[in-house]
Amino acid sequence: MNAKKILWKQVKHHWEIYLFIFPALVLIVLFQYYPAARGIFHSFYRWNGADVSEFVGLKNYVELLNSSDFWQSFRVALLLGLWNVIKMIPAIAVAVWIHRCSSERIQYVYRLLFVVPMVIPALVIALVWRSFFFEATQGYLNQFLEASGIFALLCKLDAFFGWGGTFLEGTRPAWLGDPRLILVSCVIWGFPWVGSFAVLTHLAKLQNIPKEIYEAASIDGATWWTKFTRIEIPLIMSSIYLMLVFVIIGTIKDAGMIIALTGGMEGGPGGRATVPALFMLRKAFINQEMGAACAVGIILTLVIMALQKLSSLVLEENRSAMRIRKVLRPAVIAASASLLFQPGWRAIGAFIFLAAFPYGAVRDVLRKRFSRAGQQGIRPAYRSRSRHFASANKAGEWLLRAFKHFAIWAVLAFALLPVYLMLIVSLKTNQQFYEAPGRLTEPMHWHNWVDAWNLISPSIANSVYISTLGTALTLSFALCGAYFFARLRMPLSSFFWNALLVLLMMPSVANLVPLFRLLADLNLLNTLSALILVGTSGGQIFAIFVLRNFVAEIPQDLFEAAEIDGANHFQQMRTVVLPLCGPILATVGVMHFISEWNEFVLPLIVIRDSAALPVMVQLQRFAGEYIKFFGPLMAGYAMASVPVIVLFIFSMRLFVKGMTEGSIKG
Repeated sequence: MNAKKILWKQVKHHWEIYLFIFPALVLIVLFQYYPAARGIFHSFYRWNGADVSEFVGLKNYVELLNSSDFWQSFRVALLLGLWNVIKMIPAIAVAVWIHRCSSERIQYVYRLLFVVPMVIPALVIALVWRSFFFEATQGYLNQFLEASGIFALLCKLDAFFGWGGTFLEGTRPAWLGDPRLILVSCVIWGFPWVGSFAVLTHLAKLQNIPKEIYEAASIDGATWWTKFTRIEIPLIMSSIYLMLVFVIIGTIKDAGMIIALTGGMEGGPGGRATVPALFMLRKAFINQEMGAACAVGIILTLVIMALQKLSSLVLEENRSAMRIRKVLRPAVIAASASLLFQPGWRAIGAFIFLAAFPYGAVRDVLRKRFSRAGQQGIRPAYRSRSRHFASANKAGEWLLRAFKHFAIWAVLAFALLPVYLMLIVSLKTNQQFYEAPGRLTEPMHWHNWVDAWNLISPSIANSVYISTLGTALTLSFALCGAYFFARLRMPLSSFFWNALLVLLMMPSVANLVPLFRLLADLNLLNTLSALILVGTSGGQIFAIFVLRNFVAEIPQDLFEAAEIDGANHFQQMRTVVLPLCGPILATVGVMHFISEWNEFVLPLIVIRDSAALPVMVQLQRFAGEYIKFFGPLMAGYAMASVPVIVLFIFSMRLFVKGMTEGSIKG
């Protein structure tokens, strides 16, 4: 639908449509743009957030740029981000394996089974790994390494490479207490790293591939690997780039998982796991250097906006973008090569060099040479080998099919392992846990669930209230805003839209310090209203962006018919737009509900009253207690996961339908 342009003199006939965007603009200006402007202002001051405010110009920025700790935080974020890129592989593999199942019923069963491990809050999984897998004496990770013989191999590698006694015979490494292992722990936690949004996004793209393409490829004798590299990967590349951008940017701006794993804002032993967002929080709320923290937020915003701009250049398909990529690739390779000579950056430089290397160009050169060699008599032998391989592939199809299902169940088993451990430990005493940590034992202590409910039921009620009301407000304001942008081209609508696009690139954590002061000025600290309003203001930005594309695809004839019947804009919204937006509203609603439920950093900073804490912060506090009762703790983790699992199971069909009908485009 092409929106009709409205001139200033025609505004009086459509003035009521501005009411659709007004609530969204109020929240965005108050809780997004005002804190951002205030952060820019105070970044030039020595400011403690209260009574001390002294203009220092660029001193905060100069001190940051000269700070080795500041640059170390970016190095840590980049290193974790590169590993998180590698951790995208299981999600792609699982999506392809499920997509290649011939039976739609089996596909649905697999999607349903993966719902449970995928939608359990990431904070809960991190706390399970922190409590059980990384524990030094009885931790599952150390037990697995010793039982499999990998620990003995690591001890030999330690002696050979001189790792400083990280792995020694007769000792068990303290994964979260050793400065040499804390970053390794941040990498391996959550194995096998299968995320719900990534898998469903890739599946939605794969389901749009016509079956005729696969049939034509089979006629041409394409193998399973050829189908993967020449059909599936190119056609889902947009969603892969989308996940790539989310992963890298999320690593830079996310401090929640580091806080959950290490138990505080110190960034683990020696601050080795400090990322830029955590560096900013420590500057603000531990060192009371609010002005310097605002400067960190500005730099963080500029870095993330630059990364997003770079990703948009990569996604472009026109010739100008191709020329830009031809310039960028050598520049990236040269920059990565220079990092190889910088101590502490060599691993990152090697990773970037391998990722940017022009494998395609080298492959084309080898193909041309092979083609010329084939013309000189080598091709007949190649053809005979091709016929041999074709018969072998045909004979091995059933093995590939068996491997596909085996791989799905293997990944599913690893993904469900934390859930299994969480459930069986929730029925144990501490003594039973130490005696048999991996199996269910008698007697089963169901009172652990009662104790956990008494401890966290107020927090669960708070989270249900915040997530439900926040989702309802977000969907209401976002759908109205999407109607405003998609229905007519009103004066100032382009200005408002560009303002939204800027916020899509702006990390919310960068404005956390001035936002905290704003909430204090509004007397909203220690209130659930603060979390609802801030969550709605941020969530509706992405929601408007997604819903606008959907509303714009509604046929213009439906609106014209409603206008002929005398319907105003409110009636058109109710009779035309709302009935057609069920799947996409479910998609956006589920995503926002899960986001609100999993929110950790904002309530950790804003809420001080334990009675008003949402469940994720409450669980983190329980996990940080010195004396732990593992049974009630695990029962609490399970209870915190149940609402999200139930919601996702009942809305999964609408969620996938909304994604496949154009709600998320890449």
